Amino acid sequence: MGTVGHEAKKRSSYKGTSSKAILHQYDFLGDFYRLILGPELVFSYGMWEEGDTLDSAQTRKLDHHAEAAHAVGADRVLDIGCGYGSLLHRLVEAHHVQHAVGLTMSPGQAAWARDQHWPGCEVRAENWFDHEPDGPYDAIIAIEVIEHCAGNTMWRTRRVARYREFFQRCHSWLRPGGRLSVQANAWNERGWLASLVLPPQQLAPHRRGGAARERLGLKDVLGGIKNVREGLHASRKVYPECFLPTRDELIEASRGLFGVVEARSDPDDGVATVRSWLEKAEAHRVRGAELIGEGAVSDIIREQKTALRFLCEGRFTVVRMVFEKV
Repeated sequence: MGTVGHEAKKRSSYKGTSSKAILHQYDFLGDFYRLILGPELVFSYGMWEEGDTLDSAQTRKLDHHAEAAHAVGADRVLDIGCGYGSLLHRLVEAHHVQHAVGLTMSPGQAAWARDQHWPGCEVRAENWFDHEPDGPYDAIIAIEVIEHCAGNTMWRTRRVARYREFFQRCHSWLRPGGRLSVQANAWNERGWLASLVLPPQQLAPHRRGGAARERLGLKDVLGGIKNVREGLHASRKVYPECFLPTRDELIEASRGLFGVVEARSDPDDGVATVRSWLEKAEAHRVRGAELIGEGAVSDIIREQKTALRFLCEGRFTVVRMVFEKV
């Protein structure tokens, strides 16, 4: 365990999404997001069943990760990218965790969570690359944080290396046999470029390795250009310094450190969550403009509409993966 931890610490000085980008995403734009996320302020995709509200879907998601990570009844659990602390509170209140530690780079999120004075919850405003735990953790949960690990690099080998640093640190922090539960936005298995430029019918899983693909027509080419433009808009205006992984990249990055217990794709959960956020965003557009400006609100709504379309077309999905330390 010590060797792996030492190897992780002496790697490159790159530390993921910068503090400046985090302040834009979660503190400046967060003034608007707090109007649309619901009372628990959960900023990630819920886990939906028929008849759910956004709040019940979010609670089900939190419970899923607690159970998948074997965090129920644990002494110490780490939440990487804890946001406003909803998972920390749920772990202690509903799942009888003795001490839940949350990491966020957002000063606003950390201050809000600390102001709740939840027993058993500790919130640290720090980059997880710099985290020095007081002791080993029984379980780790990382919900939609891996997207912040690789920056904007288009090179797969570099992304995988950066994801591996994440897994190395988690490995060094966990007790033997401990589990890590991850949720992430992830590109289609064909990779980021194909996910953006190919028409939806060529992204379907059954197409891979099948008959020769149809040639792209002018409509397809124009659609691909539009998708690239929308992706660039989101990366510049809403989610700077972020990049989506693929499931295979995460599996490769974890090899030798973790075994994969479960890997699932839940795009419908993304669709249902974004639809709910969009409805609330439109309803709070005027108030949002007063808080962050009409231009910033328009950027968010445009990004959410694009995300909804990309999810429906199979360009990216919601992956939920459970890893067990080896």
